[in-house]
Amino acid sequence: MDQSLRIAYAGTPDFAVPALTSILNSQHQLLAVITQPDRKSGRGRKIQKSSVKQAITSVNVQLFQPDSINEEDILNELRSLNLDLIVVAAFGQIFSSELLKLPKLGCINIHASLLPRWRGASPIQHAILCGDKQSGITIMQMAPKMDAGDIWLQKACDIDIEETAETLHRKLADLGREFILSAISKVVEPGVKPIIQNENEVTYCSKLTKADGLIDWNLSAVEVMRRVRAFHPWPGAYTFLNGRRVRITQGEVGKENIASMEPGKICNITKHNFAVVAGGGSTVVINELIPEGGKKVSAADFCHSNSLAKQQFNAQSIP
Repeated sequence: MDQSLRIAYAGTPDFAVPALTSILNSQHQLLAVITQPDRKSGRGRKIQKSSVKQAITSVNVQLFQPDSINEEDILNELRSLNLDLIVVAAFGQIFSSELLKLPKLGCINIHASLLPRWRGASPIQHAILCGDKQSGITIMQMAPKMDAGDIWLQKACDIDIEETAETLHRKLADLGREFILSAISKVVEPGVKPIIQNENEVTYCSKLTKADGLIDWNLSAVEVMRRVRAFHPWPGAYTFLNGRRVRITQGEVGKENIASMEPGKICNITKHNFAVVAGGGSTVVINELIPEGGKKVSAADFCHSNSLAKQQFNAQSIP
């Protein structure tokens, strides 16, 4: 049987919960959980606990919610636990060099890409945006440089043709649950060394903002649909019709090419859906959307309540 380690776990969103559950159900001693402070969220601005905090409500474990994980009093608290390892998954704060060296075996991180591809804050979305055929998780030794640590374990999964960031997120979180204990075993196994990342293959992805969801209809239909899938559920792929925001939630690349019409023009209106001209005359068939201030509706219902003939979607700036 693998030896029992003294572990602290740092994570915040849904992605971090499955691997946390695996550690809780293992032979290891989970002594502390570190997560972001409670935040106001949603239209009502209600205080929201992180998914990780909610997952341990019935667990007897010490909880830390620091504004900065690198505060001296937090470091002293963690030192007092005599930790072997800190496991990190989407925590949301940068670890100082001092913290990285604090546990006997350092810190390992579950990253949602096949490193060195997609170092950074939005690897799931960028894998879809760039048409990658595969994604996966990398469990690596954390280093001072972002996502540059040596690799203990990688597991790949296919990106399906209709994959959204939401569905890929679930796949990768499940891989974290399935393989975190195997990675921990490698860390303590004598003679096993992690693999150094190839710096010549590094790609980066930045943190997403709401503005990233704005659709540029000059892009090809394939690229537009990648954005619809990559930005679901957040920030959402959206456009404007008569000055009002419309979020596109479901569609497909059309078979027809209409080079005679400018990008953004609505065309081919049927009782089931409608199409929009994209770059090069390619078309996007819209099946489902969310009008500003409204709920999700089918394209058919949207057509019934709006006169779309000769109308055009545009990339108006966010009001």
